[in-house]
Amino acid sequence: MRTRTKLLHLCSISTVILIYLFCAIRLAIPFEVPWAHVVSGGAVYNSIHSALNFEVGSVRIYELFFSIWFVGMVVSLSRYFAQYRRAMRCFQDMPLVKSRRGQELLDGMVGKGRVKVLKSPGLKAPCCMGLFRKRILLPAKDYGRDELRYILLHEYTHLANQDIMLKILIQVLCGIYWWNPLVYLLKKDLNQSMEIRCDLSVTRYLKEKERADYLEVMLKAFCESGLPDKSTGVACLAEERSKSLLERFRIVADLEIVQKKRVSVFAGVVVLVLLVASYSFILQSKYDPPISEIETDEDAYSIDGNCPDLHMFFLHSLFSVIICLFPFLQGKSFLL
Repeated sequence: MRTRTKLLHLCSISTVILIYLFCAIRLAIPFEVPWAHVVSGGAVYNSIHSALNFEVGSVRIYELFFSIWFVGMVVSLSRYFAQYRRAMRCFQDMPLVKSRRGQELLDGMVGKGRVKVLKSPGLKAPCCMGLFRKRILLPAKDYGRDELRYILLHEYTHLANQDIMLKILIQVLCGIYWWNPLVYLLKKDLNQSMEIRCDLSVTRYLKEKERADYLEVMLKAFCESGLPDKSTGVACLAEERSKSLLERFRIVADLEIVQKKRVSVFAGVVVLVLLVASYSFILQSKYDPPISEIETDEDAYSIDGNCPDLHMFFLHSLFSVIICLFPFLQGKSFLL
């Protein structure tokens, strides 16, 4: 859906991001609702259920799978958080100084004191960081005024959209479902969608010549960055590969893509309905009732719609209730 430009003509890139986030919610929060409809799988699910409950020694197969999943989750999350801490430590060890020119330009565009603008000779490309103490980091080089403005707007839009938080949450989801290849596809496409949303937000009110200048700034920053930055906690222009960058160029250059708020709200409601509907059915096995355990002797009755003496059973039950209540109705008490 993201790679189809026609979809962006009908709705906004924010709607596409919302779809990805709802997919992540559906994975992260599995629960049953009272109105859920059971979809029975017959022999297929029964075979899977029997296979998972097969015992190997004193351990069942599903217990073995659970242990493998849990160990993999711990290793994956530990590796990610260790990588994140190394990245943050690397930024803390960098010699950072305040960029007075960049700070004045950003304060004039978005308001004073919202985000700090710093620069460091250890950086190759602009980036942003921080969940609470938000900062924009620039390389120690001289930028033109327009070039610096585009860079600051791009990084500030990442911070305003909470893209760093979304990337961390998706990375945690990948750590939990490390065995599922689809979550890595979700992560890759969500990162690209957030970059496209950022590009369209910055260039929304720019003229064609200014859009071309913005794309030139992005290309220049990408070339200067060298290899992509793999630190997952940082939203950086250098993260994208050349193919992804080309896709962003093509979408920004498409003047027909308009981000309409009404369409986004309507599409968001539709996606929310689909999310709720996805909880409305449950896939599970189906088993016939164990007749041998129910009908233990000749005096046991199996009540169903096919019972020929069903009406006699109810009449007998009603008569028994009346007989039991009769003494109490007469004001007497008997031990039956």
